[in-house]
Formats: sequence, structure tokens, C-alpha cells
Amino acid sequence: MMKVNMLLKAALVAALVQPISAQSPEKPAPIDYEARVRSVATLKEYIAQREARFDALKKDLLTLDARVEERVDYLVKTLANIKDSNDSKTRIANLKADVIDGLRRSITIYRQKRMAIFERQRKEQVVPEAELAANIDAFDKRIGKRIDQIMELVRSLPGHQEVPKYESDGGTYYADGWYEETSRISDDWKQNRRQSAKTDTERRDLLKDIEKSISAADSRRRALADTLAKGKLSEKDRTLRQQELGRTDALLDNLKQRRRELSLPGDASGRELGMSEASDIEKMINDSAQDVSRDFWDIFRKYDDLDKERTRLRSLEQNLKAREEWLKNNPPPAK
Repeated sequence: MMKVNMLLKAALVAALVQPISAQSPEKPAPIDYEARVRSVATLKEYIAQREARFDALKKDLLTLDARVEERVDYLVKTLANIKDSNDSKTRIANLKADVIDGLRRSITIYRQKRMAIFERQRKEQVVPEAELAANIDAFDKRIGKRIDQIMELVRSLPGHQEVPKYESDGGTYYADGWYEETSRISDDWKQNRRQSAKTDTERRDLLKDIEKSISAADSRRRALADTLAKGKLSEKDRTLRQQELGRTDALLDNLKQRRRELSLPGDASGRELGMSEASDIEKMINDSAQDVSRDFWDIFRKYDDLDKERTRLRSLEQNLKAREEWLKNNPPPAK
């Protein structure tokens, strides 16, 4: 009896430690071919629904973006064609400075977004590289436009002019038998001092920004070139870095051109505004700028929603392609 128990125990242990591959495999469940065919049709319907939503989101984004661009163009053109008078002092110049600051901030956001997309390109497995590259090009185009608008506003600021410092105040007196006229500091001279000081500040700040951007772009160019020269890159990464190197070269050329333009005299031939009209313009510009700011952030919220929808849609399309490929390689079973 003891011998039988030992044999049973040995058999049980052997069964427990037996490799899985040596055990009798479970019979695979039969493939429901018709169900797979139906799943393709269902997935196509699902994709059509997501495509419709994607198109709707894209339309909303483009509509809002076009409205913002139209409004920004209007603000820049309006301000570039007007200037301060002795009455308005630096009211218009201050408005231009505020809009320039807003344009600078938008450039910072665009640069952050486009750099995030570039890094995403290297790891992305769902959204095609060409679509992400198109997003980068769109941000680069918008950055270039904002730089042009800043340049336009800065160049519309009046520079220093030779204006007589003193003017007669209409008073006269005799001193030691000589006829003398009393004088005072000219209002035109005071205004020119105010305007030229504001212009110098804005030009100096813009030049500083351009020099900083040139330095950053030059450093990035060297880093990209060094990485490419090492030769330890995948074909995909090499292609992406070569594309980025080309974009960086174009950016450097643009910035250096803007630096040269900034050394030239501006065009302050705009219409002078009195205090009352300058006050009205100030209210209009400030209200419009607030509208643009709200819409600007709404654009990025919509962009993020659109990007998520695009990722989902491209993933579904990959799934559909795999299912269709399986059906193509696996003919229906004979009946």
C-alpha cells in the first residue's frame, strides 16, 4: 500500500512540474470568420462617425483662427497708421508697446508648441509624420508673421528729430536798453523727446529679443549638425533632424534680415491723433486685444481637442487596416 501511495505521489509531482509545452495543448477556439467580416463593416461605420467629428472640430478651429488673424491684422494696421500728437503725449505709443508685448507672448507659445511636436515626431507611432511636420510648418509660419507685425509696429514709432528746443512765449521786455523776448521750452521739443525715448526703448528691446533668438537658433543648429555628424541615428531620426536643420537655417536667415531692417529709419508718417480721438482708439484697441487674448487660448484648447481626435481616428484606421489585411491573407473557410 505504501509503495502504491509513493508511486501516485511521484506521478502527481511529475505532472505538476511537467513543462507546459509537453502538456496537451488546449484546442483553439474556432474562428468565427463571418463575425470578423462584420467587425470590419462596424469599424468602418465607427471611423466614419469619428471622421465627421474630426472635420467639424477642424472647421471650428480654422474659423476661430481666421477670425483671430483678421482681428490681429486690423489692430496692427490701425496702430501702424497713427501716431501721437502733443495732446496725446505717448498714449498711442503705449498702445503699440502693449500690442507688441502680446505678440511677443504669442511667439513664445508657438515656439513651445512646435518644439513639443518635433519631439513627438520621433516617438509617434499613430499620427503620420507628414501631418505633424505640417503642424510644425504652420507654427513656424505664424511665428514669422508675428515677427513681421512687431517690426511693423516698432518701425511706425517716431524717431528723434531736430526740433528747436525754445520758442517765444510772446512776452517782451527791455534790459539795459535792449529789446528782449521771453521764451519757453517748445511743446514740439518735449513731444519729440517723449516719442524718441519710447521708440529707443522699443527698438532696443526688440533688438535684444532678435539677438537672443539668433543665439538660440544658432546653438540649436550646431547641436543638430553635431548629432547628424555622429551617424548613430535611425533613418527616421536622421530625416527628422535634417528637416529641422533646414527650418533652423531658414529661421536664422529671417532673424538676421530683421536685425538689418531694424537698423534702418522707421516710417512714422501716420496720422496724428488728438487726446479725444486717442482716448477712443485706446478703448477700442484694449477691448479688441482682450477679445483676441480669449480667442487665442480658445484656439489652443480646440487644437488639443482636435489633436486627441486625430490620434483616435488614426489609431482606428490602423486597426481597420490590420483587420482588412487579415481577411486578405485568410480566405473564408470552405463550406
